[in-house]
Amino acid sequence: MTDKAAGAGDHSATLGEGPGGPSRLRQRGRELALESALRKRAAGVPSYTIPEAAALCSVSQEHLYRLVRDNAFPAIRMQRGDGKGRYVIPARAVEQLLQDAASGSGCVEASDWSSTWNSTLRQSAGGAA
Repeated sequence: MTDKAAGAGDHSATLGEGPGGPSRLRQRGRELALESALRKRAAGVPSYTIPEAAALCSVSQEHLYRLVRDNAFPAIRMQRGDGKGRYVIPARAVEQLLQDAASGSGCVEASDWSSTWNSTLRQSAGGAA
């Protein structure tokens, strides 16, 4: 009876209990977000969720949320009238940021880059913001 109780239904690792549990779950969440983002990229989907964009940029989703809230990273706020909603990140913004960083022109500051990105969008839209 003791063997059955100890072996059956022991989902402590799955639930994040025990050694390394929460960090293992967090890592698995990042892996799933990256897999999803790569599938979207291959399919040409025009937007990412915050976890997907964070995984592509190799930052935590908490950090990306802070950047978005501080207007230091482009996002679309999809909000209902009651204030609940979510952010959607344009795939083109993520790809352009990574391309600009890879161009070899030094470190790209996200907030400066975001300002330039927004200015470029306003100009291409004929001055409409």
